[in-house]
Amino acid sequence: MDYDFKWIRPDMSLHYMDKNCPCSITLLNSGDLATDFNKYAIDFFDAAECVIHYLSEDAVENDYIRRLDLWYFAMVYLYRQSMELLLKANIFKIVASENDRKLIIGDIRHDLKQGYDRILELKDLEYADNDNANCLWKYLADISRIDKESDMFRYPFGNNLNVLFDKQTHISLVATHNNMNKAFNILSELYKMGNFTEQEYEAYLPQLIIEGDYYQQSVVGYEYTQRSFYPYYSSYVEVGNFLKEKILNDNRKELFMPMCYMYRNAVELGLKRIIIEDCPIERTKALKILRRKKHSILGLWNSIVDEIDKYSNVPDDGINLNDATLYIQTFHDFDQSSDLFRYPCNKKLQVYFSEEKVLDIENVSSCFEELCNYLDAVDSLLSDVKDIEAEMAQEMASYYDYY
Repeated sequence: MDYDFKWIRPDMSLHYMDKNCPCSITLLNSGDLATDFNKYAIDFFDAAECVIHYLSEDAVENDYIRRLDLWYFAMVYLYRQSMELLLKANIFKIVASENDRKLIIGDIRHDLKQGYDRILELKDLEYADNDNANCLWKYLADISRIDKESDMFRYPFGNNLNVLFDKQTHISLVATHNNMNKAFNILSELYKMGNFTEQEYEAYLPQLIIEGDYYQQSVVGYEYTQRSFYPYYSSYVEVGNFLKEKILNDNRKELFMPMCYMYRNAVELGLKRIIIEDCPIERTKALKILRRKKHSILGLWNSIVDEIDKYSNVPDDGINLNDATLYIQTFHDFDQSSDLFRYPCNKKLQVYFSEEKVLDIENVSSCFEELCNYLDAVDSLLSDVKDIEAEMAQEMASYYDYY
């Protein structure tokens, strides 16, 4: 069976359109932030639903245990992002002043509980007056307790180096699915009708992480992978590939933005993996690079390109720095702050895609895949070099000990 392995090219362009393009997409936001945020929320929620249905059905039936475990991180992020977007859609529907919007969004940032509290305050509502509203408050408070900054499901550790899962944890996908659906439906009803729904939902504890369900479960927190970038990198690459196939095979174009963010975060994770795990950079210095460069893939790339060049000088080794730099620069120019695919506007509320932009979905996804495959190869190269150098150092130490 032939396999079309994607690799970086010297002529890549995100704006290339196949003249017989079978699947193009027109990106255009309305500028009405409440409407746009609500649309993005639905798209991210739909993407999460596609993933969890696949995991709970096809992956379980075909015994794809690896996917059940690895895809958990990207899937939960998709759900979490959908709720953040929907909370902000609710706020923008209430607050019209641009200055007030900026102040509120700057204040709550990614904190779901704080966003919900602000909605209740703006609408002069009491969550205790409604069972659904009360349960939602507890659920969002639990998510904020675990993931206040929206980074614990995107990266293997936070700024304080804490890990989310410090022991092996068996997480129920059934409970995750039902709780996320309940939360999203309550927020969606609030957005549409301005009040809380009285509909009854199946009861699970209002917690993000509920253990149980032997067959439909994700097992995370293996000791040997703690602080490792591999599970997160693989999660985002593979879910990006999955969403790409859903778009191309089922014409699910609404999944385009979530797909792009999966890939975009995978690129960032791939670069950070090389810095932390492969480059001969002292760990404290490597962590400073991560904190300083944050989401800038160009900044991350520039911090390691000399190391890659040092070990990739063998003719025809495939590690072409000029081609790779073109990809990095192109994606950096397109999305410098890692928010273009997550939000319909930037922090200053300037709308993205205020004018039509037509893209070839297959070309865009291929460009991402090509770069991810390249970063994987660099990781393997530098990891091998690191192992060889460690082995040589050990042999030298043994030699001097002997004599």
